[in-house]
Amino acid sequence: MNESKLNKLTSQYKETLGAHLLEPSGAKGNLPAQEIGRQAVAIGLETLDLAKIHHEALSQLIPAGCPEQKRDEATTRAAAFFTEVIEPIERTHPLAKKAHADLTQMKAKLVKRTSDLAKSNKELREGVAQRVAAVKNLKSSEDNSRKLLNEATALQLHLQDLAHQMLASHEDERRKMSLKLQDEIAQTLVAIHLRLVELDKELTMHTEAFKKEIANTQRLVEESVEIINGCAHEFGIVYEN
Repeated sequence: MNESKLNKLTSQYKETLGAHLLEPSGAKGNLPAQEIGRQAVAIGLETLDLAKIHHEALSQLIPAGCPEQKRDEATTRAAAFFTEVIEPIERTHPLAKKAHADLTQMKAKLVKRTSDLAKSNKELREGVAQRVAAVKNLKSSEDNSRKLLNEATALQLHLQDLAHQMLASHEDERRKMSLKLQDEIAQTLVAIHLRLVELDKELTMHTEAFKKEIANTQRLVEESVEIINGCAHEFGIVYEN
């Protein structure tokens, strides 16, 4: 086998395959591919020889950091290109027919496998994205729950404090009420006592004057009762008769 012709074919294969991969989706590049196949037949190459050249060219054309989806698409298009390249060998080499059948079967399996892997990778990426979103939502929910719990605890303590203040206020009001009632009653009783003392001194007075004093004393008692009832009403106390 002529080494220089092999090197030239290898270079042409890589260049033509690269142009084929850069073509828009659906573009045809069959004639250049079949021309390379005819040149391979002319220098005595077999299908396995072209498979080795194809593998080396593809590894150089697709960089290691290429995105997975782009790599899958390029591999599929490159497989179609290789099928066209080996077609001249199949027509001229009887043994190549069986190899082509095997290659076609392998190609179908490769395409299916590539499709399955692409689908699996897509589902995996979607699953990871959903899991990340779920974790993020869970953390947000936990933060909100913690915040609400803190607010509820603070509100409960505030309500307890208000309740204590109200009880203390009511107690203070009751104490003030008691002192006021005691003061009013004491003043009233002192006034009645003083009037009775005066009446005792004036027993020798004229009967009409004595009756007048009695009436004044009764009026004083009635006014005192009204004052006591008014104080009780002011503080919400109801006396049963």
